[in-house]
This record gives sequence, structure tokens and C-alpha cells, in this order.
Amino acid sequence: MYPALLQIGNFRLDSYDVLWMIALSLAICWSLRRLRLYRVDEDEARRVIGWTFLAMLLGAAAFKPIWKFRVFAANPSLILTQGGLSEVGAVTGAFLAAFLLCRRNPKISFQSLCDVAAPPAMLAIAVGRWGCFLNGCCRGVVSDVPWAVHFLRDPAGEFRHPTQLYYSLLAAVFMAVLLLVERRLMKRGYAGQEPHDAIVAPLALILYEGMRFSVDWLRESENKTETGLSLSAYVLLAALPLMVFWLVRSIRRRRDSLRLS
Repeated sequence: MYPALLQIGNFRLDSYDVLWMIALSLAICWSLRRLRLYRVDEDEARRVIGWTFLAMLLGAAAFKPIWKFRVFAANPSLILTQGGLSEVGAVTGAFLAAFLLCRRNPKISFQSLCDVAAPPAMLAIAVGRWGCFLNGCCRGVVSDVPWAVHFLRDPAGEFRHPTQLYYSLLAAVFMAVLLLVERRLMKRGYAGQEPHDAIVAPLALILYEGMRFSVDWLRESENKTETGLSLSAYVLLAALPLMVFWLVRSIRRRRDSLRLS
């Protein structure tokens, strides 16, 4: 365990907690500022975003106990000490909650809300992964590359891939790509179309899956099975065809809408 930034009795505050709190706060604030860009009702969207945030936290905390159900069922206290947080679980929880909440509220377009949140989500990953790096979790496998890093938990002279920084760098690059795509779409008259067919959001999810599959194989993980895949990898594999279908369908519908207008 790395030294805590602050510890009072049993309360412990790590760099991991601080940076992820900052990352999520930035993402939420930026998302709220982006609502007008997609003509989303701000009052209604705030309620949806609030509940979606709670679902995101539950999803982040649930993946490891689900993946190792027997272990955690035998000793439920491990949820508090070894549960950990899953980025894929957070994305899954937030996505499903937003979908269900928007279906019950006709004033909010699910696809518009997804486009609103996509770049801020990449920002959250870019910032939050530095918390993982400073905490020494989500670390890579042992390596002799020139930029390999020694973590405090490892024996002297052992160096690893800084996979947390790979995630952060790719997320920052993808955020820039999404903003450029969004800007181009706005110039071509895609903003404010009804019904709104998301392009930025499915593209963001496809890029995210590419990031995970390109970096995860360099990451040391206790959750991998004999196939070399974790629960997160299975979820991403199942979602990829749906994300591609969503993106292609949205592009076609938007082109058809522009031709008719």
C-alpha cells in the first residue's frame, strides 16, 4: 500500500481517490456546460446525470465481486478491502442507467446525452488514470523498455510498463479526435437535428474499446482467465458489434436527413 495523502484514524485518502474525484468532477461540470450545444433540457438532464453518476459508481464497484462471486460470497468483507473499481464497469453502469432513464423521460434524448458526455468521459480517464499510476494499481507486466517504471510494491530492480499512462495518453488523444469530429459535424449541419442520431458517442466507445484491447495485454491482471481475457474484455467484445452498428446507422440516417432537408 502506498503512503496516504491524508489519514485520520481509519479514514485514508490516497492520490487515487483525489485524482479520480477531480476527474469525475471535471467530467460532470463539462458535461453540464455542453448540454446547450446539443439543445438538451438542462433541468431534466441534471436529474438524469445525477442518477447516472450513482449507477456509474455501482457499476465500477460491482465488476470484481461479480467476476469472483464465490470468493466474495464466502467473505463479503473483501468488498470493502479488495473490491477495487472497474472502468468498464463504470461505463457499463452509466450507459445502462442513462438508457433506462431517458426511455422514461421523453424530454431527454438518450443519443444527445451520450454525445454530450463522450468527450468529458475521455477527459475523466485521462486525468483519473494518473491516480492509478501514483497508487501503483492497474500496472503493466515486467519489461525492459527504456520508459519502464519501478513501483514501490515491486522488488528492487524490477520495472514495468506504465500502462496507466498509456491509458491516459490515448484517452487525451481520443478526446481531441472526438472534439475535432464534433466540430466538423456541427459545421455540416448535424447539430440540433431531430431525432438526434449520435455519432460522437459510438465513435468514443469504439475508440475506448481499441484503447483497452491495445493496452490490456501489457497489463498485469489477476482477473484474467485461461483464455487470457477478463470480465471487462468479454463485455467489450460483446459490445463492439453493437457500437459499430450504432455508428454506421447514425451516419446513414444523418446523411439521409440532410438529403431530404
